[in-house]
Amino acid sequence: MKLHFAKVNPAENMTIFVLDQIPIEYHREIANKLMDYNSIHGEQVGFIQREGSFMRLQMMGGEFCGNATRSLAAYMVYSGYPGTKKVDNGYEVELKASGVKDTIKCLVKPADRENTYYSQISMPLPLSVKEHSFYYNRETINTIIVNLPGIVHIIVDSNRIEDEDEFFQIVKSEMDEIEYDAFGIMFYDKNKNYLKPLVYVKATDSLYWERSCASGTCALGVALAYEKNQPISKSIHQPGGNLEVSLDWKNGEVNGIKLDGLVEIVSEGIVYIRENIR
Repeated sequence: MKLHFAKVNPAENMTIFVLDQIPIEYHREIANKLMDYNSIHGEQVGFIQREGSFMRLQMMGGEFCGNATRSLAAYMVYSGYPGTKKVDNGYEVELKASGVKDTIKCLVKPADRENTYYSQISMPLPLSVKEHSFYYNRETINTIIVNLPGIVHIIVDSNRIEDEDEFFQIVKSEMDEIEYDAFGIMFYDKNKNYLKPLVYVKATDSLYWERSCASGTCALGVALAYEKNQPISKSIHQPGGNLEVSLDWKNGEVNGIKLDGLVEIVSEGIVYIRENIR
């Protein structure tokens, strides 16, 4: 099977876009093949679809991904898609994404190379923010759980966790008792301002140490604003680089979240899937 693809790099959260219209029942199988080391190799796969006058990003497990969404906005500008709107400081792009009901707006600005862009996304607001404790290593570990549309993030002090794999299994055993598309454990070192994102997608049964995580960065911003009861504007260091989160916090709740960072169009072309999928 021959597919047209683009590969993008949002702070090294390597993302593959499938540009052909593929029925959703084949998304899991195709995504797992494309992510394999013997194929294009990446952390996640999104399928680009048309929905009326909008482009729609359908992630491989039906989850929401902020990095992939803002990367699609950058790719639309790069490829000259007519749905982009030229403004003084760049391009406004409105699109749809899995895991989110409303349309999402991005502001894309060309960077110093023709294949690189600054892409800022207005993130969906959290559905809930709550404190939660896990019992780990004979201790009670306090976390903040931020439930975003399409993905749930658990913010934890990385210095309290000796065995990250063991802690993941404890979290997953509790998460499996509720409905979710994907969840992330955001291991955060407050002193170093360093975030190490681990993301699990249920539909594809895939677990990745991501080089960066947009929704996880926003969830961290929500958690910090929740703790301090004030707005947050912060550059968060991650294995793949920095992401900028700005959060408007008033009267004890989030009123707006923006996330910004570089997106590089790495490659585009044709990829072959060995098995025939019809």
